[in-house]
Amino acid sequence: MSGIAGIIHFDGAPVEPGQVEKMTSAMAHRGPDGIHHWVKGNVALGQCMLRTTPESLEETQPLTNEDESLVLVMDGRVDNWEELRRELLGRGAVLRTRADAELVLRAYEVWGTGCLPHIDGDFALVIWDAEKRLAFCARDRLGNKPFNYNWDGKTLAFASELHPILAL
Repeated sequence: MSGIAGIIHFDGAPVEPGQVEKMTSAMAHRGPDGIHHWVKGNVALGQCMLRTTPESLEETQPLTNEDESLVLVMDGRVDNWEELRRELLGRGAVLRTRADAELVLRAYEVWGTGCLPHIDGDFALVIWDAEKRLAFCARDRLGNKPFNYNWDGKTLAFASELHPILAL
């Protein structure tokens, strides 16, 4: 089971250095295949990777689109990846890999927050949409993947486990 974590200051305050690293370190057992971070100003995202599918060998998260206006962290898998891939390619999406995370990111590019009905699987995810200043947070229909968060009216802190949030 992979893990995700992040901090987003909606008031524009920069994320303090080392905070998201502290969160992913607190759940390092979820990332035996690597821990990576993406930090830019008021947003810091991290992902602890456990590779479970052949497609995940092509995956590195946090995953950005080409201009970094969208950034995704996800714990999970896409079960209807063949169908979703065909649908996205038919709508002109350019896929760089076979990774599930990229399918989800491209689905958000195509359908925005309406992307969830197109995705079947087990997942918890956050997509930071810099242009809209929106954090799109979602879980699969059954809620199999954990997603814990704290919202204080200006800062969103989230993680796959509770103790990384408490460590802040």
